[in-house]
Amino acid sequence: MTETELIKILTRGVPRKHGNLVTGIGDDCSIVRMGKKDILVSVDSLIEGIHFPSSPRRKPGSRHWKMWGKKAAAVSLSDIAAMGGKPLFAWIDLSIPKNLSKKNIRDFYRGFLEMLKKHKTVVAGGNISRSPKNFAASVTVMGEVPKGKAMLRSNAKPGETVFISGPVGGDFLRPIPHIKMGQKIRKAGCRCCIDVSDGLLKDLDHVAQASKVKIRLYADRIPHKGPLKKALTRGEDYVLAFTDKLGTRYQVPGTPIGTVIKGKPGIEVVDKNGKLLSFSKLGFEHTVANLS
Repeated sequence: MTETELIKILTRGVPRKHGNLVTGIGDDCSIVRMGKKDILVSVDSLIEGIHFPSSPRRKPGSRHWKMWGKKAAAVSLSDIAAMGGKPLFAWIDLSIPKNLSKKNIRDFYRGFLEMLKKHKTVVAGGNISRSPKNFAASVTVMGEVPKGKAMLRSNAKPGETVFISGPVGGDFLRPIPHIKMGQKIRKAGCRCCIDVSDGLLKDLDHVAQASKVKIRLYADRIPHKGPLKKALTRGEDYVLAFTDKLGTRYQVPGTPIGTVIKGKPGIEVVDKNGKLLSFSKLGFEHTVANLS
């Protein structure tokens, strides 16, 4: 069973809004209304052997653990960026195997704190437990955005242009959350955004489905590294993809790569001659369970 299929089962019948919860399951962050501000909350995990390769634990000086710590913070902060928010606090739950060295744990946490400090985010709490095999970290982040101004996946409108804040297909081991970019486009009036974590095509398809629109991308306009099809579907780029009107309010700080049109909700990519490109998959998909 894929992650998407399991999410549909687990969220069936769960309300998307309730009391002060104005945006629940289905976006980069949940939004809780608190007076004149909206509180953003998101949770993400980083698991050894799935999100990053296992490192030789007998090498306590390995620089990799610090890099994984930075990544654990960055991928969570990226969700706040996608809503145009300001990150404030973080909580971390560590699951630690018996044979992991103290040096590795310190390196991981040092990288985690460095990334948070860079974006003025403070650790507010956490938890530590024993893991039977691999290391894992679950991170919850909280931020804020002015009331009603968060950028949502469901706000794309026909006639808008699709933009991206950086190239896809780059170094997925060292993601950088585009916090300032998210705030800049939100302040300028942008209302629809998503961070590219599972692949540009898959994440923009989330936007298309939530907004009930079709998104058409132009292959020759998309900044990327490596083979195009792999770059569009690999995931873990953590750049921002957003939609807005061209030239109406401001000079858009991103690369235009497509357009939002009326039609059956979905995503399509055409080459410079207008030929539709085919893809075997839209992006990364976890296989999370083998259930009958």
